[in-house]
Amino acid sequence: MEYASLARSYNTLSFAHQLREMLCAFFNSEEYQAYSKFEAAKVVNDVLCTHYQGEELLKYRLAKQFISQQAVGAFEVKANSSRADFLVINGETYSFEIKSRVDTLNRLSKQVADYGDVFEYNTVVIDKDHLGKVPSLLPVYYGVWYYDGERQVVHREAKYSPVLSAIGQLKLFNKMELRRAFGTVEHPQVLTHFDHQQINAALKETLKARYAKRWGFVKEYWGKILPIDLPFFFSTNVRPEIVYEL
Repeated sequence: MEYASLARSYNTLSFAHQLREMLCAFFNSEEYQAYSKFEAAKVVNDVLCTHYQGEELLKYRLAKQFISQQAVGAFEVKANSSRADFLVINGETYSFEIKSRVDTLNRLSKQVADYGDVFEYNTVVIDKDHLGKVPSLLPVYYGVWYYDGERQVVHREAKYSPVLSAIGQLKLFNKMELRRAFGTVEHPQVLTHFDHQQINAALKETLKARYAKRWGFVKEYWGKILPIDLPFFFSTNVRPEIVYEL
Protein backbone atom coordinates (compact mmCIF):
# COMPACT_ATOMS: atom_id res chain seq x y z
CA MET A 1 0.00 0.00 0.00
CA GLU A 2 1.06 3.60 -0.61
CA TYR A 3 1.46 4.64 3.02
CA ALA A 4 3.26 7.84 2.02
CA SER A 5 0.04 9.09 0.41
CA LEU A 6 -1.86 8.36 3.62
CA ALA A 7 0.74 10.33 5.59
CA ARG A 8 0.47 13.27 3.20
CA SER A 9 -3.33 13.23 3.36
CA TYR A 10 -3.59 13.12 7.14
CA ASN A 11 -4.18 16.37 8.99
CA THR A 12 -4.74 16.64 12.73
CA LEU A 13 -7.48 19.21 12.10
CA SER A 14 -9.39 17.13 9.54
CA PHE A 15 -13.05 16.59 10.36
CA ALA A 16 -14.36 13.14 11.20
CA HIS A 17 -16.12 12.68 7.88
CA GLN A 18 -12.92 13.58 6.01
CA LEU A 19 -10.91 10.97 7.90
CA ARG A 20 -13.61 8.35 7.40
CA GLU A 21 -13.68 9.00 3.66
CA MET A 22 -9.89 8.89 3.51
CA LEU A 23 -9.75 5.53 5.30
CA CYS A 24 -12.53 4.02 3.24
CA ALA A 25 -10.78 5.04 0.02
CA PHE A 26 -7.34 3.95 1.22
CA PHE A 27 -8.45 0.50 2.38
CA ASN A 28 -11.25 0.16 -0.20
CA SER A 29 -13.65 -0.67 2.60
CA GLU A 30 -16.78 0.85 4.11
CA GLU A 31 -16.07 -0.40 7.63
CA TYR A 32 -14.86 3.01 8.81
CA GLN A 33 -18.09 4.89 8.04
CA ALA A 34 -19.27 4.88 11.66
CA TYR A 35 -15.93 5.80 13.25
CA SER A 36 -15.59 8.87 15.44
CA LYS A 37 -12.91 11.45 14.72
CA PHE A 38 -10.64 9.98 17.39
CA GLU A 39 -11.19 6.40 16.24
CA ALA A 40 -10.39 7.28 12.64
CA ALA A 41 -7.33 9.31 13.62
CA LYS A 42 -6.10 6.43 15.77
CA VAL A 43 -6.35 4.03 12.83
CA VAL A 44 -4.24 6.39 10.71
CA ASN A 45 -1.71 6.81 13.51
CA ASP A 46 -1.46 3.08 14.15
CA VAL A 47 -1.04 2.27 10.46
CA LEU A 48 1.61 4.92 9.87
CA CYS A 49 3.55 4.07 13.02
CA THR A 50 3.61 0.42 11.94
CA HIS A 51 4.21 0.72 8.22
CA TYR A 52 5.45 4.16 7.24
CA GLN A 53 8.47 4.82 9.50
CA GLY A 54 8.48 8.54 8.74
CA GLU A 55 9.79 11.51 10.67
CA GLU A 56 6.64 11.69 12.79
CA LEU A 57 7.31 8.31 14.40
CA LEU A 58 10.90 9.21 15.29
CA LYS A 59 9.76 12.50 16.81
CA TYR A 60 7.33 10.57 18.98
CA ARG A 61 10.01 8.11 20.08
CA LEU A 62 12.34 10.92 21.06
CA ALA A 63 9.64 12.74 22.99
CA LYS A 64 8.66 9.51 24.74
CA GLN A 65 12.25 9.03 25.88
CA PHE A 66 12.39 12.44 27.58
CA ILE A 67 8.78 12.99 28.65
CA SER A 68 9.30 11.67 32.19
CA GLN A 69 12.62 13.43 32.75
CA GLN A 70 13.22 16.78 34.43
CA ALA A 71 13.84 18.47 31.12
CA VAL A 72 12.17 20.80 28.65
CA GLY A 73 11.67 19.55 25.10
CA ALA A 74 10.70 21.38 21.93
CA PHE A 75 9.93 20.58 18.31
CA GLU A 76 11.18 22.52 15.28
CA VAL A 77 13.57 24.93 16.96
CA LYS A 78 15.13 27.49 14.63
CA ALA A 79 18.93 27.51 14.57
CA ASN A 80 20.61 29.75 12.02
CA SER A 81 18.90 28.85 8.71
CA SER A 82 17.82 25.36 9.84
CA ARG A 83 15.26 23.96 12.26
CA ALA A 84 16.21 21.23 14.71
CA ASP A 85 13.54 18.54 14.72
CA PHE A 86 13.76 18.14 18.49
CA LEU A 87 15.61 19.94 21.25
CA VAL A 88 16.06 19.00 24.91
CA ILE A 89 17.30 21.38 27.61
CA ASN A 90 18.13 19.88 31.01
CA GLY A 91 21.33 21.57 32.10
CA GLU A 92 22.79 21.15 28.64
CA THR A 93 21.30 21.59 25.18
CA TYR A 94 20.78 18.49 23.03
CA SER A 95 19.66 18.84 19.43
CA PHE A 96 18.26 16.00 17.34
CA GLU A 97 18.01 16.01 13.57
CA ILE A 98 15.83 13.24 12.15
CA LYS A 99 16.49 11.39 8.92
CA SER A 100 13.77 8.79 8.50
CA ARG A 101 13.62 6.09 5.87
CA VAL A 102 11.79 8.43 3.49
CA ASP A 103 14.11 11.44 4.03
CA THR A 104 16.99 12.41 1.77
CA LEU A 105 20.38 13.46 3.11
CA ASN A 106 20.77 16.45 0.79
CA ARG A 107 20.63 19.14 3.49
CA LEU A 108 22.35 17.24 6.26
CA SER A 109 25.76 18.94 6.03
CA LYS A 110 24.20 22.41 6.32
CA GLN A 111 21.92 21.37 9.14
CA VAL A 112 24.63 19.81 11.30
CA ALA A 113 26.83 22.88 10.89
CA ASP A 114 23.98 25.13 12.02
CA TYR A 115 23.23 23.07 15.12
CA GLY A 116 26.86 22.56 16.09
CA ASP A 117 27.32 26.33 16.26
CA VAL A 118 24.66 26.83 18.93
CA PHE A 119 23.84 23.60 20.81
CA GLU A 120 26.18 21.70 23.11
CA TYR A 121 25.39 18.10 22.15
CA ASN A 122 24.08 17.15 18.72
CA THR A 123 22.75 13.87 17.36
CA VAL A 124 21.31 12.65 14.09
CA VAL A 125 18.52 10.11 14.59
CA ILE A 126 18.25 7.90 11.55
CA ASP A 127 16.44 4.97 10.08
CA LYS A 128 18.76 1.98 10.09
CA ASP A 129 18.78 2.10 6.27
CA HIS A 130 20.92 5.27 6.49
CA LEU A 131 23.55 3.73 8.76
CA GLY A 132 26.00 3.07 5.94
CA LYS A 133 26.06 6.72 4.84
CA VAL A 134 25.26 9.13 7.65
CA PRO A 135 28.22 8.67 10.06
CA SER A 136 30.73 9.57 7.35
CA LEU A 137 28.81 12.79 6.60
CA LEU A 138 29.00 14.08 10.18
CA PRO A 139 31.63 15.88 12.26
CA VAL A 140 33.29 13.54 14.75
CA TYR A 141 31.55 15.23 17.70
CA TYR A 142 28.10 14.34 16.37
CA GLY A 143 26.15 11.42 17.78
CA VAL A 144 24.23 8.85 15.74
CA TRP A 145 21.15 7.00 17.01
CA TYR A 146 18.75 4.62 15.35
CA TYR A 147 15.91 2.38 16.46
CA ASP A 148 15.85 -1.38 16.07
CA GLY A 149 12.15 -1.97 16.52
CA GLU A 150 11.33 -0.23 19.79
CA ARG A 151 14.92 -0.43 21.03
CA GLN A 152 17.07 2.68 20.81
CA VAL A 153 20.61 2.00 19.61
CA VAL A 154 23.37 4.52 20.26
CA HIS A 155 25.72 3.96 17.34
CA ARG A 156 27.90 6.91 18.39
CA GLU A 157 27.68 9.13 21.46
CA ALA A 158 27.50 12.88 20.95
CA LYS A 159 30.43 14.89 22.29
CA TYR A 160 30.45 18.52 23.43
CA SER A 161 30.48 20.75 20.37
CA PRO A 162 33.94 22.29 19.86
CA VAL A 163 32.57 24.98 17.53
CA LEU A 164 30.04 26.79 19.71
CA SER A 165 29.67 30.37 18.53
CA ALA A 166 28.62 33.14 20.90
CA ILE A 167 27.35 35.31 18.05
CA GLY A 168 25.50 32.32 16.60
CA GLN A 169 23.84 31.72 19.96
CA LEU A 170 22.83 35.36 20.29
CA LYS A 171 20.94 35.08 17.01
CA LEU A 172 18.62 32.55 18.67
CA PHE A 173 17.31 35.18 21.10
CA ASN A 174 14.48 37.53 20.16
CA LYS A 175 14.71 41.16 21.26
CA MET A 176 12.67 40.69 24.41
CA GLU A 177 14.79 37.71 25.42
CA LEU A 178 18.02 39.62 24.73
CA ARG A 179 16.90 42.54 26.87
CA ARG A 180 15.83 40.24 29.70
CA ALA A 181 19.08 38.27 29.67
CA PHE A 182 21.62 41.00 28.97
CA GLY A 183 19.92 44.38 29.37
CA THR A 184 20.48 45.28 25.73
CA VAL A 185 19.48 44.07 22.26
CA GLU A 186 22.80 45.06 20.68
CA HIS A 187 24.99 42.04 19.97
CA PRO A 188 28.32 43.96 20.10
CA GLN A 189 27.47 45.24 23.59
CA VAL A 190 26.59 41.76 24.79
CA LEU A 191 29.85 40.35 23.40
CA THR A 192 31.78 43.11 25.14
CA HIS A 193 30.28 42.60 28.58
CA PHE A 194 29.56 38.86 28.66
CA ASP A 195 31.84 35.93 27.94
CA HIS A 196 31.00 32.78 25.97
CA GLN A 197 30.11 30.77 29.07
CA GLN A 198 27.67 33.43 30.27
CA ILE A 199 26.02 33.67 26.87
CA ASN A 200 25.69 29.89 26.66
CA ALA A 201 24.17 29.73 30.15
CA ALA A 202 21.73 32.52 29.30
CA LEU A 203 20.69 30.73 26.12
CA LYS A 204 19.81 27.59 28.05
CA GLU A 205 17.72 29.49 30.58
CA THR A 206 16.01 31.40 27.77
CA LEU A 207 15.14 28.29 25.78
CA LYS A 208 13.78 26.59 28.88
CA ALA A 209 11.58 29.59 29.62
CA ARG A 210 10.45 29.87 25.99
CA TYR A 211 9.28 26.27 25.67
CA ALA A 212 8.40 25.24 29.25
CA LYS A 213 4.68 25.96 28.95
CA ARG A 214 4.23 24.14 25.65
CA TRP A 215 6.26 21.15 26.78
CA GLY A 216 4.36 21.10 30.06
CA PHE A 217 1.12 20.89 28.08
CA VAL A 218 2.42 17.87 26.16
CA LYS A 219 3.42 16.20 29.43
CA GLU A 220 0.01 16.89 30.98
CA TYR A 221 -1.93 15.44 28.04
CA TRP A 222 0.58 12.79 26.98
CA GLY A 223 -1.82 9.87 27.32
CA LYS A 224 -4.50 11.61 25.25
CA ILE A 225 -2.39 12.69 22.27
CA LEU A 226 -1.84 10.36 19.31
CA PRO A 227 1.84 9.95 18.32
CA ILE A 228 1.78 11.70 14.94
CA ASP A 229 -0.13 14.65 16.40
CA LEU A 230 2.47 15.53 19.06
CA PRO A 231 4.09 18.48 17.21
CA PHE A 232 0.66 19.98 16.49
CA PHE A 233 -0.36 19.92 20.15
CA PHE A 234 3.05 21.21 21.23
CA SER A 235 2.63 24.20 18.92
CA THR A 236 -1.02 24.98 19.66
CA ASN A 237 -1.73 23.76 23.22
CA VAL A 238 -5.32 23.06 22.23
CA ARG A 239 -6.86 20.42 24.47
CA PRO A 240 -6.96 17.05 22.68
CA GLU A 241 -10.64 16.43 23.40
CA ILE A 242 -11.53 19.57 21.44
CA VAL A 243 -9.53 18.55 18.37
CA TYR A 244 -10.55 14.89 18.42
CA GLU A 245 -14.25 15.75 18.57
CA LEU A 246 -14.25 17.76 15.30
